[in-house]
Amino acid sequence: MPLLAEILARRLRFINLWLFCSLIIDISGNAGFVSVDCGGNESYTDELGLEWTPDSQFAYGEIARISAPNENRKQYMTVRYFPADNRKYCYTFNVTVRTRYLVRTSFLYGNFDESNVYPKFDISIGASHWTTIVIYDANTIVTHEAVILATAPAISICVSNATTREPFISTIELRQFNGSLYHTDFETQFFLSLSARINFGAETNESVRYFFPRNYL
Repeated sequence: MPLLAEILARRLRFINLWLFCSLIIDISGNAGFVSVDCGGNESYTDELGLEWTPDSQFAYGEIARISAPNENRKQYMTVRYFPADNRKYCYTFNVTVRTRYLVRTSFLYGNFDESNVYPKFDISIGASHWTTIVIYDANTIVTHEAVILATAPAISICVSNATTREPFISTIELRQFNGSLYHTDFETQFFLSLSARINFGAETNESVRYFFPRNYL
């Protein structure tokens, strides 16, 4: 029986490794400020002064180049996509425990697989389901944001459970918060997911993002 239990335990460990594929990104030198260009192959600084890091060390998934009307930012010219299987494909960031982070993910389909079938899949933070990504237009960027308190020295952002086509991702951004900003009484058990952001009094529907100091972009 002990031998059987050991064999089963080894198989279980193998299955766990098989189902969890991850790229570990060290952000210790960036003061908790990192922007990942998924599918990119080089580091660069964009026109706003943001430094982008490629995920070229990711051993899993494939890269596709896309072209979307009215979108010429470099981070949206590539995607990394993954097989529609039973694995979770994760980006893991080393972080500081008991520190709050903004996690921002974006998805621009751009018909990268030339199928014109809009993908639908899940995204999670660690083991916790975050939301379901539903692509409804090939040329529209879908963005999701969450604020999370790091209770461990790493945060994983994962895509999985595709129901149509392959799961993919365009960008991941991590921003470290200081002090008590976004403090909640239940932050060790739950994270905050953005529901809406409204610019009261705005004359247009144009998105406004860059009016804060650079550390908060």
